[in-house]
Amino acid sequence: MNILNLNSIEKSKTRSTLMMQKGFTLIEVMVAVFVLAVGVLGMAGMQAVSVRESQNSIFRSTADILAADMADRLRANRTDAADPLSTNYETDGTNDGGDCLGTTANCDEVALAAYDIFQWQTQIANSNLPSGIGTITRNDGTSEYTILVFWDEDRDGAVVTGASCNSTAADGCIRLVIQI
Repeated sequence: MNILNLNSIEKSKTRSTLMMQKGFTLIEVMVAVFVLAVGVLGMAGMQAVSVRESQNSIFRSTADILAADMADRLRANRTDAADPLSTNYETDGTNDGGDCLGTTANCDEVALAAYDIFQWQTQIANSNLPSGIGTITRNDGTSEYTILVFWDEDRDGAVVTGASCNSTAADGCIRLVIQI
């Protein structure tokens, strides 16, 4: 009889333990779902950052290509670009160079410089750079040029430009310095 009492005592302990743990499994499931949801949201955030930075990488590559293109144009028109008194490559690009469009018969160094700037500005405008802007400046009295390409990297509708690429600006900038 003593054994029978022990079995009934153990059964009553098991029942009371089960009654106390009723609903504990539901809490475990809710915590697991919460942890899973936080993980999925973190992965989605990382994916969004990855896509944005991938696009910024494409913008940088495009700006590099555009800056290198202008450097090649300066080297190709070495006679004008190396002249310390020439400011032909520091214009705004509104002159299309006229005779340089279809023939080289009447295309002198000045017209070629205007044509190069016009074509370069057109390439920047037609590129995938958001609000792309290109500038060329010459260091006084030298044949050293600084080529800058800016774009709206933070996509706020405004491009921050200046005489150099400022690391505190939120916009993208490529700076290329060449010696002719």
